[in-house]
This record gives sequence, C-alpha cells and structure tokens, in this order.
Amino acid sequence: MSHLRHLASLLAVLATLLVLAASAGAAPAKGPHYTLKISEGETTLPEWEGVAFTSGSVDHGAKVAVSIVRGGLTVYRGVGEGSAGFSQVPQVGDVVTLESPVGTLIGSTVYDGLPSVEETVCAGSTNFSGSNSPGEVVEGFFVTRALTFDSYGHPIGTHQTSSGEAQVKTLSGTTFGGAFLVPLQLGENVIATESLKTPLPGEATYTYISEMERPVGNCPPPVQVTPPPAAPPVLSGGLAKALRTSIKALLKSGAKDSVRINQPGTVIQDLYLKGGSVPAFASSVKHHKTPPALLLARGSATAKAAGTLSVTLHLTRHGRGRLRSAHKVTVVLVTTLRSTRGTRISLPRRTLTLHR
Repeated sequence: MSHLRHLASLLAVLATLLVLAASAGAAPAKGPHYTLKISEGETTLPEWEGVAFTSGSVDHGAKVAVSIVRGGLTVYRGVGEGSAGFSQVPQVGDVVTLESPVGTLIGSTVYDGLPSVEETVCAGSTNFSGSNSPGEVVEGFFVTRALTFDSYGHPIGTHQTSSGEAQVKTLSGTTFGGAFLVPLQLGENVIATESLKTPLPGEATYTYISEMERPVGNCPPPVQVTPPPAAPPVLSGGLAKALRTSIKALLKSGAKDSVRINQPGTVIQDLYLKGGSVPAFASSVKHHKTPPALLLARGSATAKAAGTLSVTLHLTRHGRGRLRSAHKVTVVLVTTLRSTRGTRISLPRRTLTLHR
C-alpha cells in the first residue's frame, strides 16, 4: 500500500509540472490591432484597379467607424463590422478618425497628402525618393498588373504579374531616398507607403498607413544648367599717345591724343588751366575755399569694344578767350574712363606747359 501511495504522489507532482510547463510556454494574450489606411493615386488600369480609398479595421471583429472631417463637419463616414471605408480620400488639412466601437475614438490624423514620389522615379531609373511625414516608416514597391479574362475572353479583373521592393537607404526629416534593384519600366506602378504604429492600453496597437501609387512615367528632361556669365574685366586703360600741342594749334583746330580702354565704354578728357580746384568745382580745405579751375577744352570718344581711341579736345568759349592772347600756360589734363556698366575710373593727371 505504501508503495502505491508513493507512486500516486509522483504522478501528482508530474501532472503539476506539466501544467506549469504548459502555462509558461503559452503565448500571452494580445490586445486588438486597429488600422487606419488612406490610399490615393492611379494605376495603369484605372478602370479595373481603383486605388483611392479610406478605410479602417480591427482584427477581432468589433464594429468600426471611419470619418473624414473638414472644417468641423463630417463629410464622409463609413460604419461596419470589423472594417469600414469608402472610395473617397481626404483633402490636405482634413481630419481622419477611426472609432471602435462606434463612439470610442481609437486614433485620428490631420492628412498632409504624403508620401509623394519624385518625378525622377521613372522608366529606366532605379531611383526611389520623395517626401514623407516626419517620424514615419517608409517602404517602396513596384508592381505590374494585367487583365484577367473569363473563358469567353471578357475581362473580369486584374492579377499581379511581377513586383519588386525598394531599399530605403535614407530617411531624414521629411524626405527619403533609396533604390530599386532593377530599373523601373513603363507599364509598372510605383508605390510609396508610410506608416506609424502606436501602442495602446491593454497591449492593443493602432497603425496609421498612408499610401500613394502612380504609373511609372518617362523621366523628365535633364535640367539645363546655364553657367553664369563670366565676370566682366576690371575697367582699365591708359594714354597710348601723349597730348602734344601748342596754344596756336589748340586755337586753330583743337588737340588730339590716343587713349586705351579694355572694354566698351566712353573716354572723356578735360583740359584745365592750372591754379584752381580740379575738377572744376569748389572745394573747401580748412575752411578756405579754392576757386574752380577754368575748363579750357573738352573731348570724348565712345568705344564699342576694347581698343585705342583717338580723342579730339575742343576749346570752350571761356578757354578760347583765355588763350587768345596767352603766350605760355600750364594746364592739367584729366582723363576719365566710363564703362557701359556704369563703372568709372580716372587715369593719373598730366601737367603740361603750352607755348604759343
């Protein structure tokens, strides 16, 4: 009898251990998983593959309500068991909400129209880049779909013939970048998806998904970068042939010299009688005013390109009167170069003595 009691005790301990082991190995209960999804765009088969919709779901079959609220008013709403939705998408700035059960808000988002895909995600390229909402996970795909026909040759739907996944290599702020393993082709659809999973009480989770799909198009033409125009040369020049004349020659026909200029512009020469303020405007030094120098002669010439110009100086009325009876005068030659761009420089002044 004692032997039987000992065997019964061992069996009881073994049963307890089996129960504990089963309890330890059992997966803990999980809360419900809620999903709100917005999908927009178009496909290569728009009459068969509509991709514009807003939907919500829960994995345990409870009642679900999805709404689009614009300016405080509900403009679209769908209610269903386990899932609900409609073939409408929000505008940027609309609030999209998910309730489960109806009246209990699970999650809401202000729609920002993202993600978006750059035009350079195009046929012949492996590029995958665009814009996304901050902090959301981005994924990319391409798919090819073809029509499905019944036994009489009538189209009844579509089926997927090929697909590929993009490798997202950069995700910084509001932009993403990556690449497909093979170049995209015309006839394919490219898809960008962003998502954000949020834990809820009771081990429940809420996932927001926004998706954009569009056909693969031709690549945009390369941007033509026009190099900036070369900086114009610094205005410069000099006297190529010094002014040599006499009072008599100046009175008769004026005086000539030659001036170099390195770009289109104008050369102006003024001949002043020494003994006053040059150029001919009054100046004040230590509160003593110096009278302006008398302008005897002036000449100018215009250059359409860099080169050497011949400048003829002609006497002013006051200059002719001053030199009519003069036998010897000291003069100052002021040469000014002015470019077509408006810059101006003065060459070093030259002092000359003219004789009759």
